[in-house]
Amino acid sequence: MSVPEFRASSPWLAFTGLLPVVIMVPILLVHAYALGVVVAAAGCLAVVGYHLARGQGITSLDLLALAFALVNLGVYFFAHSTWLIEHVAVVFYTLLAAQCLVSLVRGDPWTAQFTRRVVTPEFVTDPRFRAMNVRATAVWAAAFVACDVLSVALRGAVSIWLPLVVMVMAAVASRVMGRRVVSGGTAHGTAAG
Repeated sequence: MSVPEFRASSPWLAFTGLLPVVIMVPILLVHAYALGVVVAAAGCLAVVGYHLARGQGITSLDLLALAFALVNLGVYFFAHSTWLIEHVAVVFYTLLAAQCLVSLVRGDPWTAQFTRRVVTPEFVTDPRFRAMNVRATAVWAAAFVACDVLSVALRGAVSIWLPLVVMVMAAVASRVMGRRVVSGGTAHGTAAG
């Protein structure tokens, strides 16, 4: 099959929704909670604005991150509670893992909403598109569950930084697997990893 696959200047643009989280983490590490929740909300709004300006629409990650940031703002500034901030990792990773798993059960892989932004419209109907997204979504589901476990089992900075390493590894793994599927390194149209 000779369908052109990628159209974006960088397929890494599919991961922009994770930027506010990565930027917020160091701020929360130094317990600058007010700044952290404001930066997270502003970052989420910037990501949503960026994607809307490019005509790419909003993903479930964009909505989840924005809603989470706004709730965090409310809980911190109006309820004067740091509970959500103190449990941000477990809550957020659990919600993301749930999104991934539910999307696999529904048959619409979670990562497809991101990869649609960086592939040609013709490739979206190619069976390889679904195959690579089923695999990538399974990788992300496992990564988010691993991040949850690490966040609960570990204490201190390592409980924050190690999950970020896991997410970077998931991004690299899903990208490499996607390239393999696109290049024909796996059977076309298969739905399982």
